[in-house]
Order: sequence, then structure tokens, then C-alpha cells
Amino acid sequence: MWETDPDVLVTDLGDELILMHAGQGLMFSLNATGRAAWLALPGTPEAVVAALCAAFEVDITQAEADARALLAELAARGVVRRT
Repeated sequence: MWETDPDVLVTDLGDELILMHAGQGLMFSLNATGRAAWLALPGTPEAVVAALCAAFEVDITQAEADARALLAELAARGVVRRT
């Protein structure tokens, strides 16, 4: 299961999300793919993959790779964590 850090403030711009981690002073944006994955949280990796497949015309293998890479990057930045 993956969950978002409660200290992350989110602004939804429709086709992207702006994330700000107040405690770390980080701010960055997620594109449409990242937005779809973020909105599936908290959730399992399978739920994130399903969200990507539902939102985009992508095969499951590509969605799994994208989800894995995105979750690893977000975890490295401290905005999500595995529970």
C-alpha cells in the first residue's frame, strides 16, 4: 500500500497537480500521468496501474513500469511512502 505524506499540499489544475511539501520546502508539478497515479492514492501498486490504464491508452506492462518509476521518484522526494 502506498500513501501520500500528510504534509504535502496539493493544488489540482485539472490536467496537472502542483505539490508542495511544506516541511521540506519542495514544490513541483505532476503531469496528467502523475496526476492519475496520485489520485489513486492511498492504494496498492495494482490500483495505481489500474488508474493509469483507465486514464490512458497504455498496456499493463507500460503502466506497471510507469507506476513503479513514479512511485519510486515520489518516495525519494518524501511525498509518498509505502505502508
